[in-house]
Amino acid sequence: MFDFIDEIHEARLTRDLSGARVLTYSDARERLYLSLLMLEAMRQYPNYAGAVSRYAKMSTQKYFAYMPQRTDLHNFIYFVVGGDDAQDKLKDPPAAKRLRASTKIDIKELDRYLRMLSVNGVPTRIGAFLIKLERDLSITNQDYKDIRRVLTYYDNTTRMERKKVITRLLLAARAKLRNSDLIDDFSRFAADNNLETSAVKDNEPKVSTPDLGTSARDMSLYRYLVGVDKLALTKMFLQLASQGKSVPGPYVQAYLPAIKMMDDIVQAGPTYVQNLRVLHKRAKNRR
Repeated sequence: MFDFIDEIHEARLTRDLSGARVLTYSDARERLYLSLLMLEAMRQYPNYAGAVSRYAKMSTQKYFAYMPQRTDLHNFIYFVVGGDDAQDKLKDPPAAKRLRASTKIDIKELDRYLRMLSVNGVPTRIGAFLIKLERDLSITNQDYKDIRRVLTYYDNTTRMERKKVITRLLLAARAKLRNSDLIDDFSRFAADNNLETSAVKDNEPKVSTPDLGTSARDMSLYRYLVGVDKLALTKMFLQLASQGKSVPGPYVQAYLPAIKMMDDIVQAGPTYVQNLRVLHKRAKNRR
């Protein structure tokens, strides 16, 4: 008599604004992408077609409105494509708005994909769609790119390749979407199909991804801190550091002038540190 409960999907991670307040704009972009990869993985298995269809159906329409009665995926899309009111709900609104201004995604193509899933259809050109979305969302995590690549050619993969890619996605979901409305379905999916393996190392950072500036404008200003010749390596430093990943020595060396500047201020004493804190606060307000 309670079968209807299985058809209800209501946002859990973003059900209220306290959940949104812990997310940066980069977090929202990344979680949007991971949610789509999870749906794409489950879509490959007929016994989970119904769950995918119901979730996709609850995720479509009114992307420019915050709707806690919809899915977390719907609200991730809203945070990414919505106006200033959407970014005002996130952890660092000024930084979120700055990144929003440089983020352009094809919402019609995304809506087309979700609507196809909602009727148990088979999306066309899924590889091209995910690659473009990955680029538009500025997804730089190599694990996520590898997951997308395997899912695109899933029918031609071995059993072990499938177990490894689903395990990677499961680890990412546990780290980034632990309280989402999709994690339970995905965990059952992995268990029911025996798709989790201990052969995969957990590389997921346990921290939120800060909205660090790596736009052309930001990097042009970094030249005053690190020098023109170190800009490319500095950009890689910022991207890896924001993901909580280990940073190769050459990238650290490129960013070292900025670190040395900070150390000089600390060595000068508490007055200089306080001045830096005041300047930092003014800079955040200016942004």
